[in-house]
Amino acid sequence: MNKVKGSLFFIVFVAMLGLMLIAPIMPPLIRELGLQESHSGWIVSIGSVMMALTAPLWGKLSDKFGRKPIILVGFGGMAISCLLFAVVLFSGLQHWIRGGLLLGWMIATRSLIGIFIPAILSSSQAYMGDVTEGEERTHGMALISAANGLGLVLGPAIAGAFTLIGLLWPLYFGIFTAVCALVIAKVMIPPAPPMRQEKRVKDGVLQPGLGLYLMAGFSTMIGIVTLQVIGGFYLQDRLLLTSGETARAVSFGLMCSGVAMLLVQVIQMKLLRWQPMRMIIWGSVCSAVGMALFLVPGTMSLYYGAFFLFGIGAGLMMPGFMAGASLAVGKEGQGGVAGMVAAVQGLASIVAPLLSTTLYQLDSSIPFLLAGCLIALSALVLLLSKGLRRSGRRVS
Repeated sequence: MNKVKGSLFFIVFVAMLGLMLIAPIMPPLIRELGLQESHSGWIVSIGSVMMALTAPLWGKLSDKFGRKPIILVGFGGMAISCLLFAVVLFSGLQHWIRGGLLLGWMIATRSLIGIFIPAILSSSQAYMGDVTEGEERTHGMALISAANGLGLVLGPAIAGAFTLIGLLWPLYFGIFTAVCALVIAKVMIPPAPPMRQEKRVKDGVLQPGLGLYLMAGFSTMIGIVTLQVIGGFYLQDRLLLTSGETARAVSFGLMCSGVAMLLVQVIQMKLLRWQPMRMIIWGSVCSAVGMALFLVPGTMSLYYGAFFLFGIGAGLMMPGFMAGASLAVGKEGQGGVAGMVAAVQGLASIVAPLLSTTLYQLDSSIPFLLAGCLIALSALVLLLSKGLRRSGRRVS
């Protein structure tokens, strides 16, 4: 069991790493290729749309054909897609293709990456749901969430290191790690039989409590992506930083959030072992307070503390909603639920950049206020729903 869990951790980490290796190199590449800044937004957004659309499909396919085959297909597709993306970028840098044709091929190949990565994420989460029960499942989902967090932290750092060699080297490294993960998944993960559904499983939010956990997941991801997108603008405007100072400040702030997420997930796995509801409630408190601290005029140290506190909250809420959603269904529904969790994450990655940047132009405080309120509201609804269910049982 430890071998399987360790392999799943590495698999999810590589998938997130591959996704995050691309983000830091896009701005300089866009300018090197002679494209506009808005084109970068289109490339990233369409990739996120493909993630949101295909994640539920991959989850259902893993129920039908088994988790391991879909994971292998995901890594094979990810490696080939990253290779094609690198070829297109290399061709653009060599001026072999340019303009609208270059942009079209960049969108197409980046969309392919967005199609295949959810196959890995949803199938890995579903596999973890298959091999765990009750409290152990909460522990397992914390492990999956920690792998997500580690990818989020190390991805930009590794990409930055490889750009010292060349702009495309982070992509080459991503292709290499995808192939390594494919081999490890092939060798280390035992095949699990497809789920035979003797009766039709309720779809999506019709499962009792599932929609509430997905809502908590959506609000959590809205907060995370909002901080990633407008954190730099906010620090620069509030503290009157130069471009270089802003880049260093937001990198360190996001690293603080990532480290906090990892620390709290390790503490949850080793010491706390809280149930999903408790993790979401306390996580929402920390996240909402962290967002509120950004609204207070202060120094860089205060804002670093806000990043860290938000990271603690997100580190509790992510495994909380993943485990809660998984426990809301039986074994036969793990693939579908994992797909919906991945789709919610993809949807937040589409909505949050557009919403936060638009609201930031109206007032720099509104995005933080909105994200904090959404997080607190989702936890409150979940708590009230639990109270109503208890009251209903007492009445009956």
